[in-house]
Amino acid sequence: MLRRRARKELGDLFGSPRRLEGTSLQPTHRGRCDIIDIESSDGQVEAITFQILRHPRPHPFSRQYHLVAERWRVELPEGTPQRAGSVNLSRLRDSRSDGEAPGSFP
Repeated sequence: MLRRRARKELGDLFGSPRRLEGTSLQPTHRGRCDIIDIESSDGQVEAITFQILRHPRPHPFSRQYHLVAERWRVELPEGTPQRAGSVNLSRLRDSRSDGEAPGSFP
């Protein structure tokens, strides 16, 4: 029940562009979010920590490819998401390389 409420709150968050202002999050990112933690009191969701996978490139023309897991935390009911950390998964896998995009050729 608590997880269902948290999913609804997360949907409401991404459905409100005003609450995403000042962050790098976009409404289209909703489908890539996973709830990591739910803070609650008396059956009410007070905060949600969620993770999103990104594929940033340092420059539009760059062949570098990174898979980055970002964690965000939002206090409810009207909070703005705050970045809670990130990890570059590509560099964890191979610290010598920035990775190649899936399906890329040399």
